[in-house]
Amino acid sequence: MAIFYPCIEKINQFKVQPTDGERSLLNFLERTLNDSFEIYFNPFLNGDRPDILIMRKGYGVMVIEVKDWNLDNFQLNEKRKWVYTPNNSVVKSPIDQVLKYKNNLFDLHVADLLQVKIKDFRNFNIVSCAVYFHCASKSYLEGMLVEPYKDDKKYQTFLKYNIVFLGHDSLNQEDFNILLKNRYMIAERPSWFFTDKLYDNFKRLLSPPLHLRSQGVPYSYSQKQKEIIYSTTLEQRVRGVFGSGKTTVLAARAVQAYKRALERNNNPRVLILTFNITLKNFIHDKMNRVDETFPIENFIIINYHQFINAELNNLNIEFEIPEGIDPEHLSQYLESKYYGNIKLFDEHKDEITKYDAVLIDEIQDYHRSWMEIVKNYFRDPQGDYVLFGDVKQNIYGQSTQNKDVVTNVRGVNDLKYCYRSDFKVRDLAQSFQKNIFKGKYDVDDFSENGTYSFFGQEQEKKGYINYMYLQEDQPVTTLYNIIRGNILNKNSNISPNDITILGYTTSLLRTFDLYYRYASREKTNSMIETVEIMYMTHLNYIGKNSDNNPHSGWFNNICEHFKKKLFPNRQKLYDNDIIKVRQYVAMLFSIYDLSTNFADTFDSRLAEECQKCGISIDAFKAFRKHYAKILDRFKQEVYSDSYKNIRDNKKLHFWMNSGTLKISTINSFKGWESEVVFLILEPKYESSTSFNLSFDELLYTGLTRCRRNLIVINFGNQEYDLKMRPLIERIK
Repeated sequence: MAIFYPCIEKINQFKVQPTDGERSLLNFLERTLNDSFEIYFNPFLNGDRPDILIMRKGYGVMVIEVKDWNLDNFQLNEKRKWVYTPNNSVVKSPIDQVLKYKNNLFDLHVADLLQVKIKDFRNFNIVSCAVYFHCASKSYLEGMLVEPYKDDKKYQTFLKYNIVFLGHDSLNQEDFNILLKNRYMIAERPSWFFTDKLYDNFKRLLSPPLHLRSQGVPYSYSQKQKEIIYSTTLEQRVRGVFGSGKTTVLAARAVQAYKRALERNNNPRVLILTFNITLKNFIHDKMNRVDETFPIENFIIINYHQFINAELNNLNIEFEIPEGIDPEHLSQYLESKYYGNIKLFDEHKDEITKYDAVLIDEIQDYHRSWMEIVKNYFRDPQGDYVLFGDVKQNIYGQSTQNKDVVTNVRGVNDLKYCYRSDFKVRDLAQSFQKNIFKGKYDVDDFSENGTYSFFGQEQEKKGYINYMYLQEDQPVTTLYNIIRGNILNKNSNISPNDITILGYTTSLLRTFDLYYRYASREKTNSMIETVEIMYMTHLNYIGKNSDNNPHSGWFNNICEHFKKKLFPNRQKLYDNDIIKVRQYVAMLFSIYDLSTNFADTFDSRLAEECQKCGISIDAFKAFRKHYAKILDRFKQEVYSDSYKNIRDNKKLHFWMNSGTLKISTINSFKGWESEVVFLILEPKYESSTSFNLSFDELLYTGLTRCRRNLIVINFGNQEYDLKMRPLIERIK
């Protein structure tokens, strides 16, 4: 018998019971599958809630969406949108819904899954999809969803490789075994693609271990922190200075909220919302040190936009973007139509799954409408609703009143003590508030008793702060020499794991990341896409059968070279060979970009890598020259594309203790902290007006990410040289 998570007995005790369709499918799977199959019912995957997920180690994963719909009430319009005929409203297609769950497994949820898909698109077949219509037969589904479009080859191909439709008469062992064989869930030998490592990553997501008391080194809380953690007041707002332990308190309060919710519900869910995607793992770290026993899987930690995206998908709400809308108006459209649309959620309030407690970090980044949506539609009124934030990190320019954030909770609890109070960065933060923020915000005193003296003498501050103003043509080279010099000279026993590079443009950070890795021959841990991955993403669309692709000429040329040099015994290149070729090309093109801008440093490295690929550097440069025009166009496509899904994936799976240098934008690192921070200032770009409005807050956020040693490197920003230099000179 298949192994169920949770077990059938526990499912039978759920407050919300399975639908008739879900129950029928679960019973069928219990009778049909052996114990090599794992069945996950309604798993909470960071906001996503697919109905049923089947996993078999060594073979693959299948996501099944279950619909108890009477299909007589639905029809497909000319754009194949699903229309509910009683009121003529458009609902989200079950096909799109289940494919969204699949895409999110790759893009967001499962560590390493997106990377293996980029390297070899066949890995996308690790996860397959099906929709089970409980109230329809196979022939009905064929007549509604397949036969009318039999002449549409593109649609038929899409169905063949992406989706299976199941009717109530599909639930027989013969038909279901055929389905599993077609999707490689049953095969003569295990899959090359669904490795044990990927299985373990799925397992950690789907069934994380129970957190036990004293599993991590427990925190010692201050009296003020304890008051907030153990308070039974349902609605609270916590305002804390940087370094006051806001996220530490949030994690502990979330566990207490869960324990109280157990009195009302035997399977409570606690929602922890952030704005910054990267805080998910930071909060997980904090929860690992809470000295209590609790199931970590019952805590959903997610940022607001991903949460709303997931809930819209769970609710079958169509997420539409008008054709031709320009990027400038897109965010405004999405805000009014979906993210801030209170009316939309009010219309679906009876369908929404409520959480037993809600805690929000970084409340200063939230619109008031978001707070109302979360509080009124996603939170059980009997559960906690607790907000945490610091108005001085209001980098997105949200509205304030009386120098503070406007929220939907009355009153405030203050965490004033800064646990970095004996470091120079605390003094710099306070000086920054007095001089840069001036009358905009109240100045923090960073203490609960307002004093840091010892027998009348102020104690010696730890750490160091340094400031450099440089007007360099090659800021990346200078930045590398400064940082690498500190590491090699072991200044203050600095190791790469202690260092974080923060900036505010991805282009500079991306180039620095590439430069650092090939110059130092060391890895980095960045929250942005690498240049190699950018190239690889575009190279995946160029292959041996892409004759209509304008780039196929040069790609076929270089494939022919690799066939002769690296695969001399091949009559033709196979799929695995083509994948290796793409990886080689991505690497060579990335180093070529470096050598174009930094010839003295990287010409020899390019020659070295060319030699490994069986080509001389002169021949490679001749190849680049011969196809210069089209390769320049290809490079422009690569560098101008959006890699948001890759970037979000890296943020979600970011951890501090990687043993390597960290590279991030300031806003992506908000909430984290590092022993050593190199804070990079570039000239302000006047074209980004909305960004500049909150630049002071962004800069304050950046310098307060430092735990001990801060180095501010200003590359030609004269305005902030006049502001920052005197502040730092007084503290150094």
